Amino acid sequence: MKYFKKLTILLLSALLLFACSENKKEPEIKTEDPINREKGEIEWARRIDLQAKTRAILEQNNFFALDFFKAVVQKTDEKKLFLSPYSMSAALGMLYNGAEGKTKTEIAKVLGMSDYTPEEINEYYQELTTALLAVDPNSSLSLANAIWANKGVTLKNSFVDLNKDYYDAEVSTLDFSQPSALKTINDWCNENTKGTIPKILDAIAPSNIAILANAIYFKSFWTKDFDKSKTVSKPFNNIDGTSSTVPMMYLKYKLLYSQMDVCGMVTLPYANTAFAMNLILPNEGVNVDALIADFDGASWQAMMANRTSTTVTLSMPRFKIENELNNLADILAAMGMPTAFSGDADFSAMVDNLQAFVNQVIQKSYISVDEDGTEAAAVTLMTMDTSPGPMPNPPEVTMVFDRPFFFAITEQSTGAILFMGKVIAL
Repeated sequence: MKYFKKLTILLLSALLLFACSENKKEPEIKTEDPINREKGEIEWARRIDLQAKTRAILEQNNFFALDFFKAVVQKTDEKKLFLSPYSMSAALGMLYNGAEGKTKTEIAKVLGMSDYTPEEINEYYQELTTALLAVDPNSSLSLANAIWANKGVTLKNSFVDLNKDYYDAEVSTLDFSQPSALKTINDWCNENTKGTIPKILDAIAPSNIAILANAIYFKSFWTKDFDKSKTVSKPFNNIDGTSSTVPMMYLKYKLLYSQMDVCGMVTLPYANTAFAMNLILPNEGVNVDALIADFDGASWQAMMANRTSTTVTLSMPRFKIENELNNLADILAAMGMPTAFSGDADFSAMVDNLQAFVNQVIQKSYISVDEDGTEAAAVTLMTMDTSPGPMPNPPEVTMVFDRPFFFAITEQSTGAILFMGKVIAL
């Protein structure tokens, strides 16, 4: 049996992308006998009924989620890691609508969607997003997309319309050379993550032609609360052989559990059970990095199918993680879409007359887990730039040299610079 995964951290990745996966052996979710809680009477979740094609694409996109997680783990040395494959996938979906040729083909392949048409891919994101937002009114889940074009850059109507129609994306124009543009983007990030990620960018390059972003936010309470009076300080054994004293929460409850040859998995449901945190614990002596390296879609499916309802005595730490991942362009290129980040990129479905390419992909993430539940958020942002070359000339322009300037005298046929000078005062 292949190695599996660990506690640090499948979490919201599994929570959002895998909660809707179809598993033949999974117990049916109750549709009667509401949960009685101090927070009020809550009806059990009803299974999301996706179209067959959407469910098939979802299964393939889950493989992307696992591959993306593994790729980031291999390239980072974070002791605690948290990310959102869903946010990355949605951002790539918008980017896909602006690509053509080899660039478009590579993006689809990385997402696991090569066998589907652009229309089917867009419909997948639209249907899944709509379903996720409606499945549990007791949990707070929000998904937002935005595209900002630099002043003087005109995005193609077809690109804008696709992302508005299928991703509900906000599309607007900003002057990237002005501080107000940076504030607008960071304010959007802060607002759509409920203040958990107040800033995504420190600066915007004036040469950027467009910025694409996805934000995801989740907050919910456990279906069965941990008893705060039973939280005690206990040692947590670190991977380097040291130990740390941490607040360890306690719960004894009937939960879905799967025991495999190298690890066990317990599913902790939220609110009406539509969403859940799936915690995977390696057996004693099993290296967690080895589990992750061998983990794949078949491993995940096997674990989910093997779950049965079992009384579980659970101890787990409270924890909070904040990550900033800045090297995701390199990771995505290594996963199979290098063209998007090169001078050979083809984003002619996004913008005309510019050799656009993706020059930066970053994701910031946040999660807090305690006795009451979980709050989690992530923002994925992609900046688009151009290969060296002139911006298109505007139809009209006014230039008033009433401030310092510089100049050059050249030979025009060769471009040879003969003289250069500047004027800062007259």
